Amino acid sequence: MKFGANVAGRLGALFVTAFVIQVSVVPHFRMGGYVIDLPLILVVLVGLHLSPQRGAFVGFLAGLVVDLALQTPFGMTALTFSLIGFAAGSVSLHLAERHAITRSLAVALLGATATALFAGFGALIGLEYVTRRELGAIALVTAAAAGPIALLLSPLVRWSLALRFPAIASDQ
Repeated sequence: MKFGANVAGRLGALFVTAFVIQVSVVPHFRMGGYVIDLPLILVVLVGLHLSPQRGAFVGFLAGLVVDLALQTPFGMTALTFSLIGFAAGSVSLHLAERHAITRSLAVALLGATATALFAGFGALIGLEYVTRRELGAIALVTAAAAGPIALLLSPLVRWSLALRFPAIASDQ
């Protein structure tokens, strides 16, 4: 897939919108006391339609923007998002054009994995608040939110990447 100016612009608009919603709206709607990570879910969903390298690149750029708003060391989110974007791109051949439920489950699993990966990076540099015992609950909330959000965002991602929508089979 080529990244033309139109695709880059639509992806940029989608990520900027997700970021604005993340910092202004999402904190007011917590699940189990935790805030979902909308940009992470979007990185995984976009990565499922790209090559591993492009998924990592999109994840890195999105992570840098998110790092501007977080109180964590700069680059930690960019590193996590780029690795998850790469992982999503690696499984893209197997999942991108599959059933929407299968894709949503993959987004949920990769989102929970990213949460654990982020906590692992925090532990490596000595950040105690990232490795608290609630990590399982945070990963579970991320996974639970990722499935339905992926179903809702999938048409927007396909539009932003200029992908054709699959033909509807007729009952002949």
